Amino acid sequence: MNLTLSRVPRVHGFFMIGAIGVIALVMATMPLGASAHETRTVADDYEFVVGFVNEPAVVDEFNGIWLSVASGDEPVEGLADTLQAEVLLGEETLEAPLRPSHGEPGVYVSNFIPTAESDYTFHFFGEIDGVEVDETFTSSPEGFDSVAPRSDFEFPAAQEEGSAERTVAMPVLVGVVLAALGGIGFAVRRQRA
Repeated sequence: MNLTLSRVPRVHGFFMIGAIGVIALVMATMPLGASAHETRTVADDYEFVVGFVNEPAVVDEFNGIWLSVASGDEPVEGLADTLQAEVLLGEETLEAPLRPSHGEPGVYVSNFIPTAESDYTFHFFGEIDGVEVDETFTSSPEGFDSVAPRSDFEFPAAQEEGSAERTVAMPVLVGVVLAALGGIGFAVRRQRA
């Protein structure tokens, strides 16, 4: 079978420009890899990169701590037994046992569901190769993402409570009114006859 370019449908210029515009808009609004993570040198030799597993972090969505530890260019493995983590929010604390992330050497995660829009603090303590570690990372514009409300990301916008019932009830009410008017009209015609 011999295919030539003349048989392939051509894309119109305006469609191509629109497609490029949409792609550019999507890329401009997408978070970049670790751009919403905080990087810090810990215990003079280890680079910690900290953030949420899923960013942006959204209230009531499955998420967790994401931690990468490296020494120079080498990932540091085996820390799930010697390094502990906890999540702090106000007066509340959640123990967050770290586990290695599958297929990512030197990366550790601990899952939880954030239930409040706020700045969260991740506290890491214990030791790495006999070196004491006690560091806190708090979400902020300069660090990793804060937890945002669901309404910032919902589409279509969630309806107010009770509005769904009104949406269903309105057609029913209109139907009842029309049926009543039809019945009245029928009764009037019958009396005239």
